[in-house]
Amino acid sequence: MIFIDTDIFVIEKLFNNDKRYTVTNEFLNNDLKEKCTSIFNLFELLGIASFNLSKTDLKKLLKGFSEVYDIRILFPVTSYESTDAFVEQLFDNVFEKIIMKMSFSDALILSVAEEHSCSKFVTWNIKHFEGRTDIPVKTPEEMLTL
Repeated sequence: MIFIDTDIFVIEKLFNNDKRYTVTNEFLNNDLKEKCTSIFNLFELLGIASFNLSKTDLKKLLKGFSEVYDIRILFPVTSYESTDAFVEQLFDNVFEKIIMKMSFSDALILSVAEEHSCSKFVTWNIKHFEGRTDIPVKTPEEMLTL
């Protein structure tokens, strides 16, 4: 699966004057199979968009996100014996990323991508992830040339 980071959706949805918009839009509309993102990315996007969109538009974005972008939304793996075990494992994984100088949200997002064995991680924020995961980190521009 090809994991797509929040910044890609933010540019496509909110910043059509950004110099990366055309490439971002082309990447998202490319016929990629098995695109995915995490529930945390979706809620990060909603938080950013809340400054620009109405309550109605935010609800539409939440409810229609996976269909609009033809994308699978990943959740943390929850096959643990208890809620406590799940939370402990999730935060242990996140803390291991934070030790590598990552923000909490980036660490949370990358943990989900790794749990699901994603084949690529696509972001414009390469420096946030590169060298902190075994998943190849690419920009949308690099993905279009593959």
